[in-house]
Amino acid sequence: MLSAAWATAQNPVIRDQFSADPTARVFNDRVYLYPSHDIPAPEGQRQDWFCMADYHVFSSDNLTEWTDHGVIVTQNKVPWVRPDSYSMWAPDCVCKDGKYYFFFPSAPKSGRGFAIGVATADKPEGPYTCAPEPIKGVMGIDPSVLIDDDGQCYMYWAGGPMRGAKLTSDLMSLDGEVKNMEGLPDGFKEGPFAFKHDGHYYLTFPWVRKDKGTETLAYAMSDSPLGPWDFKGIIMAESPTGCWTNHHSILPYRGQW
Repeated sequence: MLSAAWATAQNPVIRDQFSADPTARVFNDRVYLYPSHDIPAPEGQRQDWFCMADYHVFSSDNLTEWTDHGVIVTQNKVPWVRPDSYSMWAPDCVCKDGKYYFFFPSAPKSGRGFAIGVATADKPEGPYTCAPEPIKGVMGIDPSVLIDDDGQCYMYWAGGPMRGAKLTSDLMSLDGEVKNMEGLPDGFKEGPFAFKHDGHYYLTFPWVRKDKGTETLAYAMSDSPLGPWDFKGIIMAESPTGCWTNHHSILPYRGQW
């Protein structure tokens, strides 16, 4: 059984646990927040690095009071995730045909790096059922999924060059070749968030300018969901404190973006 916990609209909005890299989505006239969850590292784990064993989901209908719906996916209950790998980084969630699809990266039992898997549910807060295998042909982090006007879905991810690909209609596998996102600026990029507005595709992402050494938020536009992209510039400049991972979402809610 899950109990609801409340947080106020002060920053940070989540104050009873360490969280990072959230994706926000609007479902059923509520905003749902899907962050990663950083816990104190257990003995034997690296003490100076991220330690992420599960995911919570939070929701609000006024952006002031937030409900913690509890854990929706946990590492040692995902068939393909390496046990006790503490590598559940930035996720995303979308709704298609009344079903919710939660995309998340983690370390696989075999191989190196990160794979990306999918869990499904009938409600945005779960319960979620994880697919037994990750998406084949994808190695990387920070998945972001765009559902186009015609229902075709596309996934974008980081961990090397920014990449993207079509998804099959069940959102469980790739439907075509993986493409590098051409036209983006040089320098480190992560955390893509893609959306469509007035017929144009937007790809937004944290970006490190080589002469600065910490992250901005930047964006590019295209007339095609997989590019090539026309780099447009910076949404948010570097933090004067040197703060890293400026993971973000851009979405409409009740008539406002």
